[in-house]
Amino acid sequence: MKNRPDPANEIQSAGHGGSVQPGPRRAMTAVDRVGAFSGAAYVLLANIGSALVGEGSTRGESPGQLILDEQQRIAENPWARVAFAMLILAQLALIMFVGYLYTRLRNAGWLAATALVGGIAAIMAYLVSLTMVIAVFVLREDMSPELARALMDVDGAGHLVQLLPLGVFALFASAAALVTGALGRVLSLAGMAIGATSIAVLAATGLPANEDFFVWPFLLVVLWMAVISLRWGFARNHPRVRATALSPANPVTS
Repeated sequence: MKNRPDPANEIQSAGHGGSVQPGPRRAMTAVDRVGAFSGAAYVLLANIGSALVGEGSTRGESPGQLILDEQQRIAENPWARVAFAMLILAQLALIMFVGYLYTRLRNAGWLAATALVGGIAAIMAYLVSLTMVIAVFVLREDMSPELARALMDVDGAGHLVQLLPLGVFALFASAAALVTGALGRVLSLAGMAIGATSIAVLAATGLPANEDFFVWPFLLVVLWMAVISLRWGFARNHPRVRATALSPANPVTS
């Protein structure tokens, strides 16, 4: 009596010597699709939340006072609470997507682990920036313009520094996807280029005087996330994959 070896146990990982072999295709379950679509949900919720808040005025006031006036305008906006809820849900979706992406790429070893660390660091940087914004909003009536400007400047610096972990996330996730075959070659190479560009822009700029350079690398990373999220979310199960998923894991043969 012999047991047929489990194909999943035959996959070599980068941490055990040898090259990483593409893992067997797995059937996409409903839970998997929730994780896959969470990346696109992050992009959608973040953009809708920002749109509901609206653009601030450009009156010629001192920067600190202008910030406090902007916070008061947001407080009077009837959609402000809905916008804040969407921004929080967007971060929840991003956390889910980072976790799901790691499960798809973990056979790549340290490449996948580095992508996971980059995603977690990006989330933490955003949450720190969000903390500053909430503090200014809540204390807007008792805060001096100078303190308001200082806190918002910290928020702006957090957005700038976020380019590094976002670049690491895109670069190493794409490299892991290329090694494991989890994504097509075009999407993998595009993600590596986008991630490397984000890191290079931050490093080459040094100490920036404004946030203008931040926008387009950030948008490229977000666009890449949305594309791979939809790519995995709408992936179809091949008949052979479905049959494998329904068959016993270790059939016994005589």
